Amino acid sequence: MSLVILGVGMDVCSIERVEGMLTRWGDRFWERVLGPAERVALAQRSDRATALAGRFAAKEALAKAMQGGVGIGWHDLEVRGAPKRAPEFVLHGPAKALAEHVGVTRVHVSISHDAGIAVAIVILEGEPTGGSWR
Repeated sequence: MSLVILGVGMDVCSIERVEGMLTRWGDRFWERVLGPAERVALAQRSDRATALAGRFAAKEALAKAMQGGVGIGWHDLEVRGAPKRAPEFVLHGPAKALAEHVGVTRVHVSISHDAGIAVAIVILEGEPTGGSWR
């Protein structure tokens, strides 16, 4: 069977809005959106709002690619990346189960920041199983 695109999602996020959320809610907002490994990876970043806005947009884009991602939480979607490397998703719990159910074998993600905006696009690739997103 050949691989096909099983889902596409895109999202934009205002870095200024995320800065406001971090000012208002502090680490509570940071911890709500980022899982433990993501928080450790980004702990030393001076551009916390920019980093968080990119990951927020990526997670929203993945949820859209999964047709809403019903039952999936922020911590089920982990964005990993390193300087000079493309970001990648690691799915946990319900997100992993749902992706496997519909046949996702690869998650492509791209994140960019410019002019006060973070943008992300996600493409889900795999072999359709006939399973539903719901």
